[in-house]
Amino acid sequence: MSQPSDTSARADAGTSRQAAGQRLRSRTALALAAAVALLLVGLSFGRADWRWMPVALIAAWGLQRWLTRRDRRRAAIRRQPFPAEWEKVLRDEVALFSALDEGEKQRFREELQIFIAEKRITGIQTDVDETTRVLAAASAVIPIFGFPEWEWDQISEILIYPSMFDDSFEMGSGDAQRTLGMVGTGSMNRMMILSKPALHHGFRDTRDRRNVGVHEFAHLIDKSDGVIDGIPGVGLQQQAIGPWVELMRRKMAEIAGGKSDIDAYALTNDAEFFAVVTEYFFEKPGRMKRQHPQLYAMLAGVFRQDMLSRVGDMVAGRSRPKLGRNSPCPCGSGRKFKKCCLDRN
Repeated sequence: MSQPSDTSARADAGTSRQAAGQRLRSRTALALAAAVALLLVGLSFGRADWRWMPVALIAAWGLQRWLTRRDRRRAAIRRQPFPAEWEKVLRDEVALFSALDEGEKQRFREELQIFIAEKRITGIQTDVDETTRVLAAASAVIPIFGFPEWEWDQISEILIYPSMFDDSFEMGSGDAQRTLGMVGTGSMNRMMILSKPALHHGFRDTRDRRNVGVHEFAHLIDKSDGVIDGIPGVGLQQQAIGPWVELMRRKMAEIAGGKSDIDAYALTNDAEFFAVVTEYFFEKPGRMKRQHPQLYAMLAGVFRQDMLSRVGDMVAGRSRPKLGRNSPCPCGSGRKFKKCCLDRN
């Protein structure tokens, strides 16, 4: 798979508003075409005269308003001032945002505003402060930033938990409560659950190659073809699926043999492999390109982002929180680091 150039990535960055404008014009033209068709139908039955024209125009206006309602709502969102508090969170916590040029920063802001306006972010036994809200939305924007027209139709709400939880969505400090994030199924379809401490920690420590928000949105990108199977439905051409699966098998064998720095959680299944290496790609692109050049090239194609060219060593320079064995675990379990996530680090 060919790797996208930084020039093409920057060209994509300026297309969001143009694409929205083109959609608005196309849908308006469709409404006018419908009005003309209505007139022609009337003429074919010999019933159309000048009195038929207002009916056709009203019908065209109604159709145009219905077809463009989301575009008009989003245009209004883009015109709103970007909150200074959100800007500070992005600059302080989101390494990718700080690496963007001004045009790309503006598109990132707009994508984030639209996500927050259209999706519910709900706290369960915890408050959703502005930092949490922005980091949850940034987790959605980061992996699809190479797709200016992306729609997050697979999700309607993010539930923010105060700690880890189990497969039944129950919170606590027992051994079963080890889950940091989850994409819902069944009655929880179109929902996502994120541990609040883990979400924050994922952005504040970029050296551990873990970001639970990006991980869970990677699952939804994987699901864009209808199934979560480790083979993303976008960014991967049909002829590249075979090489991707073969590479995935080879990398999983390296992990199993203790010959890889990729988190062993990637061995859970193909879907988790894709989500784990997605975290790695966005958190430590330089290291991935050195250690796993073919994997880096494949993911750069999948996400249409050459992360190393974009951020350079910026991510690597972010400070790592100092954690002692007896420090509270950053995942929010309430246990000591040595009794919780130390083994996984």
